[in-house]
Amino acid sequence: MSRLQGFGALFTLAALIWVIAPTPGATQSTELPAVKALHAKVAAGCENQANETRSVETRVVCDRLLRVGLRGDYPRFAEIGPAGATGFEADVAREIAARLDVALEAVEVTPVNRISKLGEGEVDLVIATMGHNTQRDPTVHFLRPHYFQSETIVVGAGDQTPLAWEDLEARLVCTTVGNYSNVILAPDVGRLMLFSRSQQLIDALLNEMCPLIAQDDTLLLPLVSSETEPSRFERKLGFAPVPWGMAMPLGISDEMAAAMSEILKEMHRDGSFLRLARKYDVPVAFLTEEQERWQSAECRAAPESCLSPPLNVQLARSPVAGLGARFESALKARLGIEVRLGFMESDVAWRLFLGGLGTSMLAVSLALMATTLVGLSIGKMLVSPIWLLRALAKSVLTVFQNAPVMLVLVVMGTLTVWTFSYSYSSAMLAAILAIAGMNGSFAGAAVAEAYRITEAREGTSRFMRALSLSSAQVDSYLINAVRGISAASVVGVPDLVNALNGITAFSGSQTFYYWLLVLFYIVAVLFAAQLTRRGLSRILPSEGAVS
Repeated sequence: MSRLQGFGALFTLAALIWVIAPTPGATQSTELPAVKALHAKVAAGCENQANETRSVETRVVCDRLLRVGLRGDYPRFAEIGPAGATGFEADVAREIAARLDVALEAVEVTPVNRISKLGEGEVDLVIATMGHNTQRDPTVHFLRPHYFQSETIVVGAGDQTPLAWEDLEARLVCTTVGNYSNVILAPDVGRLMLFSRSQQLIDALLNEMCPLIAQDDTLLLPLVSSETEPSRFERKLGFAPVPWGMAMPLGISDEMAAAMSEILKEMHRDGSFLRLARKYDVPVAFLTEEQERWQSAECRAAPESCLSPPLNVQLARSPVAGLGARFESALKARLGIEVRLGFMESDVAWRLFLGGLGTSMLAVSLALMATTLVGLSIGKMLVSPIWLLRALAKSVLTVFQNAPVMLVLVVMGTLTVWTFSYSYSSAMLAAILAIAGMNGSFAGAAVAEAYRITEAREGTSRFMRALSLSSAQVDSYLINAVRGISAASVVGVPDLVNALNGITAFSGSQTFYYWLLVLFYIVAVLFAAQLTRRGLSRILPSEGAVS
């Protein structure tokens, strides 16, 4: 009987140990001193603070709810569907909420709005594939240690020739808005096309809209590695490895920061990050190294020395950065308008802006001259006594007057690439030929129509009289050529549209840049109108001579 009682006591003791023992990787946060300190400080004042003035830590602890911003379209990491949030980052969010002893609310965010949602108080924490770099440090409070690491890779069709970094200056590369590596890509890529969501980017590659795409390797590796069949795509380049960081709003308390940091350290030590990464087939090389690091005696004794720094992408200030800041302040103080002049902040953005502005001014000038030349040539050929010239002019007229603008641009771009290979010069040639061909054809046809109803007079040729009669129409087609040259970026001309697109990729302020483009082309059209009218008035006969 005593032996049975002994076995019973042992069994009871084992059961008790099993119940109270923490499950590996699921340690409750209240056991951590930093989390206890957070709850002790905040809980006492839960009844005394109004909802609109509460801090992040007060909302989290008092409401017992952690609102976490997660991507909704990032396979293996975070996807949000009818069944809720799934993926590595979604499970990491659940683990953190459990260790804080609060409930979890998943909020979908995108690369475009994830930081703004933190600032506006819509989420308390962002775990959304966000690289921690020095450019983002002033905007949010990044938590360390980091929970993942990736690099940006360029992926293209498997049958393409190998690419060097220098080759990108003649290529179209697609990426997503807000990707940290855009500041490196934008100055060196022929043309950058931006998408708001990663799935749109992948679809553009699959549908052959984009020959090359650039994004985190975690997103694109499934495209280039298949265990069942040969992949259609291959990795071309890799650059800018970056640690991923979780972020909270600026101004969180020291207790909140310490509690979150201690949770992340413990999740590295006990293997929670590794366990969740393996669950979703996420690369574990970085997490394995981090576990060894945080289990070491050195990091337990001096944890601050083991925190990895952010990727340094701090941009050199432009020579007009101070002027831009003063202009922003003046607009806000006098008109109440908040605007960010991102193109004036950094040296790389300012150089892109000046280069694009110069190219656009050159394109406008060339478009005016080429449209004038084409218009006069077509007009002369249409009224020529030589049948072959008239037939040739009518053929050109038929093509340019009936084909869509974008189709003409694409065809011209393809023909110039076949003839000269791609370069900025060949792209500019294609754009000028397309825009001047279309508007010059219409201008030439107007001159030819006027020619048929005029007669030669002493001292004035019949053609010049016809040109004078059709001058208003010719003027309108010249102005239309100036407006149309804004489409030059379609064939890869590094004009202002392309430059501002590149700046937007890493500095935001997309809406402002659209207004800046509108302003530029309004000024360009007004200038072109004055220039053409003065030019025509000098070379054409007076109204009295015509009448």
